[in-house]
Amino acid sequence: MIIVRVKKHFPGGFDLDMSLRFGPEFVAVTGHNGSGKTSLLRMVAGLDRPDDGAIVSMGTTFYDKKIWLAPDKRNVGYVFQDAALFPWLTVEKNIEFGLKHSNRNARHENTALWLEELYDALNVKHLLGRYPEKLSGGEAQRVAIVRALAPCPDMLLLDEPFSAIDMEQRPAVRAFIQKMQRRWEIPVLLVTHDNAEIHTLADRIFRLENGRVKSTSRRSEFASMPGISY
Repeated sequence: MIIVRVKKHFPGGFDLDMSLRFGPEFVAVTGHNGSGKTSLLRMVAGLDRPDDGAIVSMGTTFYDKKIWLAPDKRNVGYVFQDAALFPWLTVEKNIEFGLKHSNRNARHENTALWLEELYDALNVKHLLGRYPEKLSGGEAQRVAIVRALAPCPDMLLLDEPFSAIDMEQRPAVRAFIQKMQRRWEIPVLLVTHDNAEIHTLADRIFRLENGRVKSTSRRSEFASMPGISY
């Protein structure tokens, strides 16, 4: 079980106060711009610190009043909306960095074979020697997904990860991430505005509004609401 109870005051008067509870499932986090979606992911990842609350993942406390687990100790994969690749490293070195700087849970005894599976599934093998400035937006995003998956994370955080990817490649990328979630039985938090992604991927949907959880539903409940839009 994953428990996230966080409060944080941001400059400008925005107050975030959220409570979420979910299991090792595919969770869509949606809502209008400025509702707190990315802030939520950053606190779970350990990139931002809440003012109060607790974050507990599968029995491991990431944060409470006495505990602050550093990001590299959480074994959380994070795909940023803008890919956030290191410009001074090649694609291959960016991916290797993700492997070296993680508390790796070795689900794959043969790392080389696992990387080959990733390269093939995300179609990045021909990009390994390039630098990020030579990549298209979609290529950079696919590389970012590989970097996040390579260490076999215990949780995956995805911030609009498919928006830059070519339409014809999106279904395969979505399917592969869903396959990994099912295979590893890990929680995935997906920030998205795309109803197709919600219908295709999400087991549970949290809708945020003004830093609060406005509603929560299962995919079957969501599908029964014709015309609903986030």
